[in-house]
Amino acid sequence: MEARLYRKLNGKCVCQLCWRFCKIGEGESGFCNVRVVKEGRLYTLSYGRLSYLESRPIEIKPFFHFLPGSTSMTFSGYSCNLDCPWCQNWQISKSPPVGGKITPPEKVIGEALRHGDESTCASLNEPTLLFEYLLDVFPLAGEKGLRNTMVSNGYMSIMALRELRKAGLDAINIDVKGDEKAYEMIGGKAEYVWRVIKEAVRLGLHVEVVCLLVTGVSDSEDVIKENVEKLAEINPEIPIHFTRYFPAYLFTAPPTDVEKLERAVEIARRDLSYAYVGNLPGHRYENTYCPDCGELLIRRYHVRVFENRVADGCCPKCGREIYGVWK
Repeated sequence: MEARLYRKLNGKCVCQLCWRFCKIGEGESGFCNVRVVKEGRLYTLSYGRLSYLESRPIEIKPFFHFLPGSTSMTFSGYSCNLDCPWCQNWQISKSPPVGGKITPPEKVIGEALRHGDESTCASLNEPTLLFEYLLDVFPLAGEKGLRNTMVSNGYMSIMALRELRKAGLDAINIDVKGDEKAYEMIGGKAEYVWRVIKEAVRLGLHVEVVCLLVTGVSDSEDVIKENVEKLAEINPEIPIHFTRYFPAYLFTAPPTDVEKLERAVEIARRDLSYAYVGNLPGHRYENTYCPDCGELLIRRYHVRVFENRVADGCCPKCGREIYGVWK
């Protein structure tokens, strides 16, 4: 399929899907290996070539303030536009979409309805690389009363984000990798991700942010404070999730210290209303509390919700409005 979002320049195709803006010559592919030039046109190799399709809890994304307790039809493709040596999903993010059958968008919607899901979620690898597919899936989902979500590294272009919003994207969880030094390790720039977060808020999307605290890379208090301050400047109501890293792919540093995850939440709660830990099942910081009166609002264990006391989007005790999308 011919790709969207590109222009021609000096005999090459300039891909406009992400912040790399790869200049791709005849017979070549971009950094992500899913967009190639053939006979002077840019084509996508990833349309409908899914690596995963399954109903999963919305909390696993993690979305804690978007239809909590619901399930989402989760799907993913292949490859990525960044190069994290600690990638937790490297089996698919480091593989190009070679061959394989195409899953029609109608199949995704049909499976969601069959499982009683309330949304779709493009996740696991970088879903931006399924761009043209998402532009077909999202409107169909909306017609059936489903919401549309993404879990992204946030390295998409502003043009791509706006097109996804027009197609029916409702919520996005953006993975902030660390500071500029961390992004130098993975071939990106942090400032571009923060621009996308700001634009997502401006477009009216429900936004949550996740930070994988990689040992020795993004787990220092300075990095945590920097990212918290940047998020607070955009909107202090946006939830932030500090997730425990485990050794994966090419990175062998030990798992994140639990104390550092707890400290990150404590730092975040000085400036942000909601902060959580991830990959620590049963921890008290998995729960949602009212930022004003401290009332326990949502009680969780890992990806399961055992109690949700948010009433009409507010705390039932003090009436404080709670950021999110509620049933």
